[in-house]
Amino acid sequence: MKTWKVFVLCIFIGLIATPAISAEEEHAENSDTEDMLASAGIEYIVSPWIENSSDTENSTSSLRSTQYISQGQTITHYVSVGSGVNYLEADLNWGDTSDSLTLSISTPSGSKLGPYRDNYDGSVNGRIRLNIDPSQGYVEQGTWQFKVYGESVSGSQSYTLNVYQH
Repeated sequence: MKTWKVFVLCIFIGLIATPAISAEEEHAENSDTEDMLASAGIEYIVSPWIENSSDTENSTSSLRSTQYISQGQTITHYVSVGSGVNYLEADLNWGDTSDSLTLSISTPSGSKLGPYRDNYDGSVNGRIRLNIDPSQGYVEQGTWQFKVYGESVSGSQSYTLNVYQH
């Protein structure tokens, strides 16, 4: 009977000593590869911007905003995306490499893309420029959110955010 009590005691101590954990889906950023995320049945491929001169002429500017941001501040910009949009282009430009901003994007169905940092394209130049492509079909219709976060800002930093629909 003594062995049984020791066994139960060991199990009890083991359960108490084991920390409670929870699993949470996290989106990891890898600047060397394209990011994919599912949104309302649509997977998105987010990649550093690559100029495509024929698409530049066929784009519609959905947002052009110039703001000031400070350390720890988040400014949310809203973009309404209509039907038949092949892909989005986001261009966050602040130009000062001594300050660090991030860009996070939420789809209309609530899926998150990012956060993306200055070095996402392999260059630190005070700019984050992305293409957001659906793996098939069109970009999800509705209101997209583009959140700019002042990750490391001395004083205040001006920036311009442009979002284009192609």
